[in-house]
Amino acid sequence: MSRYSKGAEFERKVKRLLESKGFFVIRAAASKPIDLVCIRKGEVIVVECKRDINKARDKVFRELSKLSLELRVKVLLAVRTEGEIVFLDPQTHSIVNIE
Repeated sequence: MSRYSKGAEFERKVKRLLESKGFFVIRAAASKPIDLVCIRKGEVIVVECKRDINKARDKVFRELSKLSLELRVKVLLAVRTEGEIVFLDPQTHSIVNIE
């Protein structure tokens, strides 16, 4: 499986997870810096997916923080760690729980 295929599969897993939480999710394939646009009852979350947490370098966090300020929406980084999908706030690097 190619690196692109693995990344796309991870994006689809994140998409399904967010849909299970009631979000309407649009996958923006091959786009940067966002992969998913998620909408639920007036709440908008923009998500960048990184299958490997080690690929989430400081530059990614800075770009997503800037995007959050520009768009005035919640921007999160979805990563896989210890086999689970975790959402990180790009400004604080802290885990965000999505209910």
